Amino acid sequence: MPPLPIRYSRDLSCQIWSLDGGLIGRSAGTPDAPLAGGRPGFTERFVGERRWRVYTHVDPERGVRVMIGDNLAIRERLVRDLLLGLVLPAVAGLVALGVLLWLGVSRGLRPLGRIAEAIAARSPDSLAPLKVDPVPSELTPLVRAMDTLLIELDRARQAERAFVANAAHELQTPLAGLKTQAEVARRAIDPAMRDHALERIVASADRTSRLVRQLLDLAGQERHERRAGAWVSIDDAIAAIEQDYGLIAHRSGRRIATACSRPSLEVALDEDALRLALGNLVENAVLHGGPGDVRIECALDGDLELRVIDTGAGIPPEDEDRVRRRFERGRGARATGTGLGLPIAQMAIASAEGNLDFRTLRNGFAVVLRFPPARFRVTTA
Repeated sequence: MPPLPIRYSRDLSCQIWSLDGGLIGRSAGTPDAPLAGGRPGFTERFVGERRWRVYTHVDPERGVRVMIGDNLAIRERLVRDLLLGLVLPAVAGLVALGVLLWLGVSRGLRPLGRIAEAIAARSPDSLAPLKVDPVPSELTPLVRAMDTLLIELDRARQAERAFVANAAHELQTPLAGLKTQAEVARRAIDPAMRDHALERIVASADRTSRLVRQLLDLAGQERHERRAGAWVSIDDAIAAIEQDYGLIAHRSGRRIATACSRPSLEVALDEDALRLALGNLVENAVLHGGPGDVRIECALDGDLELRVIDTGAGIPPEDEDRVRRRFERGRGARATGTGLGLPIAQMAIASAEGNLDFRTLRNGFAVVLRFPPARFRVTTA
C-alpha cells in the first residue's frame, strides 16, 4: 500500500507526566501544555488553536501518566477532501447525464413534433391519412391507429352527408305532395274531388310524420348508450307492441296475434330498443304485408327467435341486402315507405348481438329477430 501524502500523515504526539504533575518527556513537536486533564481514557481538548483527541493511561506502580494525542485537524482535512473528491465528480456526472437525457429525449420526441406539425398544417375538413416519414418503429402503431381513425371518421362523415341528403329528399316528396293536394282542395269545386284531395293530404301528413319519427328513432339509436346488465321480458314487450300498433292494424281491417310458447323469456337488451325493433317490423307488416293478420311468434331453437309474420309476398332474396341499408327499398315495392324500418330494427338489437333474418313461408313472409344463447334467459316467473 503506498504511503499517504504528507498532508494526510497522522500527527501523533506523546507526553509522559509524573503523577505529581511534572513533565518527564514528550515527542518532538508536542506542546508543553498537558494534552488532557489527566483522567484515564479518551478525551478531547483544545491546546492552543488545535483540537486533540487524547488517550490517557495512568500507571500508579511506576508513578507516571502517559498521554497520546491525535491532532483532529488531519481527520477533518481528510474527511473534507474525501467529500470533495466524491461530490464534485458526482455533480459533474449528474450534469452530464442530464444533458445526455435532454438530448436523447429531444431527439426521441422529434418524430412526435413532426406528427404534430402535420396535424396542425391540415385543414379541418381533411380526413386523409397522415403522411409522416420516417417514423420510428415505436411510433408506427400510433400513426396507424390515427390513420385508421381518420379513415373511419371520413366514412362516417360521408355516411352522414348521404343520410342528410336522403332525408332531405325523402322529406321533400311528401311536403311537395301536401302542397299540391292543398292547392287542389282549395280550388276544387266538386266535393268529391275536394274530399279526395283532403284524404291525400292526410296520407302525406301520416307519411311525413312517420318519416320524422323514424329519423328521430334512428338518431336516438346512434347516440344511445345501452345499460349494462339490462334484461327485458319478451312477454311485456309484445304486450306493449299490441297496445301501440293495435289501432293501426284495426284501421286496415287486421289484428295482431301472438303465439309464444315460452312467455317467461328475457333478452339482454334495453326495453325501448326491443320495443323499437319489434314495433318497426310490425308496422312494416301492417302497412306493406298481405291482407291477413300479423302474427308475432317466439321460439327457441338454439337461438331465440322473435318472428313477425304477415301474409304478403315478402322481400325477394336479391333485395335482402338492399333493404338493410337506409332509405333503400325493394325494387318491386309499390306501397309508400321510408326505407328506415329494417335498418332501425337491426341497429336497435345490435347491442345484444342480434341479427335480422328473412324467411319466405308457405303462406306469407317472416322477418326474424334472432339472439344467441348468451343474450337471453328463461325465467321462473
